[in-house]
Parts: sequence; C-alpha cells; structure tokens
Amino acid sequence: MRFRSLLLVFSLLTTAAVAADTDLRLGPPFAKRDRPTLGSDEAPIVVIEFASYRCDHCLTFHQRALPAIRKQYIASGKVQWVMVPSSFDASHRFSRLFALGRCALQQGKFWDVLEYIMGNSQHSADLLEQRVGKHPAIDREALGSCVRDRHTQQVIDADFREYDALKIRQTPTFIIRRRHRDGTHTEARLEGLQELEYFQRVLEELLKKS
Repeated sequence: MRFRSLLLVFSLLTTAAVAADTDLRLGPPFAKRDRPTLGSDEAPIVVIEFASYRCDHCLTFHQRALPAIRKQYIASGKVQWVMVPSSFDASHRFSRLFALGRCALQQGKFWDVLEYIMGNSQHSADLLEQRVGKHPAIDREALGSCVRDRHTQQVIDADFREYDALKIRQTPTFIIRRRHRDGTHTEARLEGLQELEYFQRVLEELLKKS
C-alpha cells in the first residue's frame, strides 16, 4: 500500500507491519473484527478515533464536535467513523469500563451509552455496571455475562496493542485516511482535543483530493 503526503499531516503511519488479517480499509495494524463504527463502508474518508472512557477531552469532543460531524459528513456518506477505546495507562485495559463499552457494542448499543459511560467513569465499577445495566437500550443479563467473558478481555487487549503499535501518545487522537481512485491513501494524524472548525477544514481539504 502506498501513501501520499498532505500538508496537514502530523505523522504518517508507514512503519507497522501488515499482517495477513489486516483490515486494509483502516490500514495496519488493524485486524478484521467488530469495532464501534458510524457511517458507510464506502465513504472515501475513514476517521479512526482513539479515546478513553476516562478522558475529559474525549467526552468534550463527543458532546461539542461529533454531533455536527455526524450530520455533515457521516450521514452524508463522506466519512466513516471508527472508534478504538483505549488508554495510555496500560492498567486501564483491565478496567470494567472498557468491558462495559465492548459489551454494549455486542448488543449493538455502543453509541447509545457511550457518553453516559464517559460522563460517569468516576463511579465505582460495580455502580457503573448497575447503572449501564438499567439503561433502556441494554439487556442487563447479557451485559453481566459479557463483562465476565474471557473473550471480552482478549478483544480489549487487542485494542490496547493497536494503541501501542501506532505509538498513540494521548487521547483523543484521530487518524484520518483518504482513499484515492488509484489505490493510494493520504493519512493524517490529529492529536488532542480539536475544535469542530479545525476538523471541518481537515476533512474538506481531504475531500478535495481525488
């Protein structure tokens, strides 16, 4: 896979090895598995968001910027949004927070409860699980079973390994990939909380490229 440069690029991901099961739509080192996703697989731009449930800036972005991005770019088929819940603190991979998010995804309700989990992440794991379990979109019994399933932790571990492999330094971090007609990709990395207007400028610049 070849990459073309972009003036807005902060970092190009060209060093990770491409495994046999790599998802070429997302780029290395992503494997082909379920992820929290919004938008069409045919969208010319894919945004991969690395965010922690305990990240205040991540919650702010989801409250202030993402709703407008969803309306302007995701709903219109221009952007597909993929989230990789993870953290710079490796010990968080064993937190029930990440299991709750993964299990909400298993029920197809990840985006229904995401901001709720982020906004209540300061509570104890037991209390948060009880509250998420009471959410009208969630099957409480299935949630409890999933949270304690060994496979759930294996998937969370894989997300954290991808975080490390891509040398993500903070949350939120956004990797933005633009597919071109000749099979090449332009890739940009935005680190930290971004204002809506800046994100819009980056997306518009990428959409201009054929």
